[in-house]
Amino acid sequence: MNKKIIAFIAFAVHLSLFCGGGGEVLFAQKILKDTTFVIVKQFQPTIADAYKINDMPVVKDSVPPAPQLNYAIHSKKVFTPFTVEPLKPAKMVGEPLTKLYQSLAKVGAGNYLYGEGFFNNLRSKDISYGAHVKHLSWGGTLDGYGFSGFSDNQVELYGKKFFRKHTLNGNLDYNRNVIHYYNYDTSFIKKLEDNDLIKQRYSIVGGNISLQSHYTDSVHANYLLKLKYYNLSDFYSTSENNIRAEGDFSGFYEKQLVQVPVIIDYYNNKFSADTSNSVLIGLSPYITSSGDKWSTRIGIGIAIEGNQNDKSRFLFYPNIDFNYNVVENIIVPYAGFTGGLKKNSLKSLTDENPFLVPNPSLKNTNTKWEMYGGLRGSITKNISYNTRTSYRKAEDMYFFVNDNSDFILKGFNALYDDATIWNIHGELQFQYTEKIKLLAKSDYNKYTMTNELKPWHRPAMQFTLSANYSLKNKIIVNADVFVTGKRFAKATSNNGNIIVIVPKELPSIIDANLSLEYRYSKKLSFFLNMNNLGFSRYYLWNNYPSQSFNFLAGVTMSF
Repeated sequence: MNKKIIAFIAFAVHLSLFCGGGGEVLFAQKILKDTTFVIVKQFQPTIADAYKINDMPVVKDSVPPAPQLNYAIHSKKVFTPFTVEPLKPAKMVGEPLTKLYQSLAKVGAGNYLYGEGFFNNLRSKDISYGAHVKHLSWGGTLDGYGFSGFSDNQVELYGKKFFRKHTLNGNLDYNRNVIHYYNYDTSFIKKLEDNDLIKQRYSIVGGNISLQSHYTDSVHANYLLKLKYYNLSDFYSTSENNIRAEGDFSGFYEKQLVQVPVIIDYYNNKFSADTSNSVLIGLSPYITSSGDKWSTRIGIGIAIEGNQNDKSRFLFYPNIDFNYNVVENIIVPYAGFTGGLKKNSLKSLTDENPFLVPNPSLKNTNTKWEMYGGLRGSITKNISYNTRTSYRKAEDMYFFVNDNSDFILKGFNALYDDATIWNIHGELQFQYTEKIKLLAKSDYNKYTMTNELKPWHRPAMQFTLSANYSLKNKIIVNADVFVTGKRFAKATSNNGNIIVIVPKELPSIIDANLSLEYRYSKKLSFFLNMNNLGFSRYYLWNNYPSQSFNFLAGVTMSF
């Protein structure tokens, strides 16, 4: 038997005797039995022979040598037929076009009687035409004053013809406006039974036609040609005829835009004891250039004034404007130097103050020069601003003063004086999508008069706050707050045999208006307009008080 096996068996027997059979543990006090070990031969350990590896290490190159290739090209024509298929034009996928209605009517009542209507053709690429009528009237009397009823009526026809590169536009209109000189005090003068004694009516018939080009390339020059006419007549045989021709030509010379506006304005005025003719010719060429952050306009203004009874005048004006975009439309400073001649016509003066006497004085206002500068931009994507200050010299600036030459028709006349005006203007606008819009504007004016004591009926300060809110285009809310600073009216007093000019201070005006509209459907809506929410009777013109709180409610229908 192998010696290693014999030794292992002897060791196992010895271990089993030590541990005991049946898994019991033997203790030291037990007596070991005699055991005999027979060793045949002494164990001799040996080590196997080692064999030397004779292979030498070899480093392999990571870049294998380029294989040598030999090839040849055998060209052969392959016939490949190809047929061009026409492509369909791309179409914008979006919401369908909004349905249009041909007619819209608005009627309302309250302190006033109101009606307005529109008629238009439907959507067309070739022509657009329509009609508009309007009526607004009031037949009341203010406490302590004469009959103050009024009525405004308008009828208008208009149309456009669209050509490939031109648009032909024209309209005819008729306006009839009636007011009353109600400023006499009924506590001193018995109320007149015949309201026609203090009646004034303005009738205006007019129209215009224009042709405008729409070239999109820089090779062709664009132009706008317009011809306008109106005839104004009042209740006392005063009339004014005006023919105005306008032209505006623009084109590019290299990278500069060259624009040449031209006007020819002719007036014929007939008063109770006089007739006058006047013409105003204006030419204002200028060049507009721009860079990455700046733009500028440089030009001159030329005005030729010809009057029947006065010497003609040939006037020149500067026309310079510059702005620089400092920070991405956030800060944009601008400045300029300009001037101009303004025509004060019977229509322009009565549009501003309808209580003019039938034969007012008419002169043109010559702004010899005006310097201005400002800063505009945006604070955030929703808030924008504009601040501006200017200083100008005006010759024959008009002011409204009370005219008491007629015992009954106590209206206003235009008084002219030279003045320098310093203006500070500020605007702040907030817009959140189409839902909320806020606009605040303010103006401060300081007048330095040449002959008159005060700038009659012109306020030193004006402030306007407008707010618009749309709730899902169903409920529309518009609110306005107006603040007008104190003004002065020209009054007189007798100091013995001397008539002394005494400025009469008119109180400041604070007014608020609110309009509500509920759009029941696309065809039907309801509105409510409330004016003078301060319930105060203020004076826009001396001795002519306004109404206190008034309202107008009505309905709008489309069909």
